[in-house]
Amino acid sequence: MNIEELRKSQSLEGKVAIVTGASRPNGQGRAISKALAVRGAKLVMTDLEGDDPRYNYEGLGVGSSEELADAVEEVRALGTEAIGVTADITDKAEIVKVVEAALEAFGGIDILVNNAGSVHGHFIAELTDDIWDASYRVNLKAPVDFAAAVLPHMRERGGGSIVQNTSVAGLVAFAGGGCYSGTKHGAVGMMKVMAEEFGPDNIRVNAVCPGNVWTDISQREAELFSERGFGDSAAQVIQTMKDMASLPARYATPQDIAEAVAFLCTPGAKFITGITLRVDGGISIVGA
Repeated sequence: MNIEELRKSQSLEGKVAIVTGASRPNGQGRAISKALAVRGAKLVMTDLEGDDPRYNYEGLGVGSSEELADAVEEVRALGTEAIGVTADITDKAEIVKVVEAALEAFGGIDILVNNAGSVHGHFIAELTDDIWDASYRVNLKAPVDFAAAVLPHMRERGGGSIVQNTSVAGLVAFAGGGCYSGTKHGAVGMMKVMAEEFGPDNIRVNAVCPGNVWTDISQREAELFSERGFGDSAAQVIQTMKDMASLPARYATPQDIAEAVAFLCTPGAKFITGITLRVDGGISIVGA
């Protein structure tokens, strides 16, 4: 491989990518969008219109149209084209709206990153139908519905890449993980099914499994863990989370996750499908 071939293996020039859950200022979706943009992709970024009590668990917050507009401008500043489309991805009609916007703006779809997620951590005895419904619709059903919606358009382009953000909660279990861990395990299973079904059309499907990532919601998450008895204080929870890594103790950054996602979308990963790529600093080694 010469230097030009190496550059091409990491380039996304001419590709069109959809990223869900893309608006939060220090979120994984925005970081993923930027990582794809610097490699040359055109971006279709989507998130909720505004606060939705179904998904704003314990004050962790959700995306908004204002944050999405800001995220789109950040991506455009990197020198690529980008649009933002507000949508509730648990509604199939809204998914179709995003797909149609991508086709109208850029003429095709090559990449789908199912990043949006709903964090509902509860002990089993605390689970309600509303909690189950939110987790199932966002973490498990919506990614499959979105993949089905882009499938014919990726076929027209001769292939594509779908990346699921499934979390190490989809690989290992922990007390209090509730239906978050359960639906993430399901998402890993569906990723493998889609990889098998879509492979003959040269469409690759993989999952990135982040561990503890410091984002907009991490401080509030630590407070919730402390309130549920996982530590004497939020500060203690944060230190425990850092110490779980076998690499030098820290949280992952959104950029750590974004680089892994971007790699799986590039031609350099053209013979990789059906895998779970752990980006967790080693915290899941014991449960592997």
